[in-house]
Amino acid sequence: MVIFAAVVALLLAAGAIGYALLEKRPGYGAYYGLAKLTGSRLDIGSVDWAALTRHATPNDALVCPAAYCHNAKPDWEPKIYRMAPDELLARLKVVALAEPGTSELFDASDRESAARFLQRTRLMRFPDTIDMEVLRADAGSTLAIYSRSLLGRKDFGVNNARVARWLKALEATP
Repeated sequence: MVIFAAVVALLLAAGAIGYALLEKRPGYGAYYGLAKLTGSRLDIGSVDWAALTRHATPNDALVCPAAYCHNAKPDWEPKIYRMAPDELLARLKVVALAEPGTSELFDASDRESAARFLQRTRLMRFPDTIDMEVLRADAGSTLAIYSRSLLGRKDFGVNNARVARWLKALEATP
């Protein structure tokens, strides 16, 4: 019993030291350090839509006008919404923040027509980053949304489902 307690204490101490040594970022916490340690693509900065390249692994989702995302093949072409861009962005923010585990990210490179969100997965609380931008279009506005996982090689369709759910909720918003 004494040996078991000593092993547990050593494991807890090693875990605490490992956690303390991991690099942490606001919103992402120790998951950032874990992603960095495992060599995951650290895509937590704002998206440059013209230069965007998709993950090589199936753990992202993209809706974007083809002319706006030159290097990335979108999963969906966005529709044109008959409203001003600022109104569409406001509705997108309401839809995003209505979901559990979602918070808005802010950084100095944010544009007026863009928003960034962090949403944690339900079970393991892994952070996913979602960038969106609203664009002027004929008779209204359109959008680009890029949702991707920070950790892992496969997301079991979580990012795809999120974007589809948000687009559907956007349609239902008056």
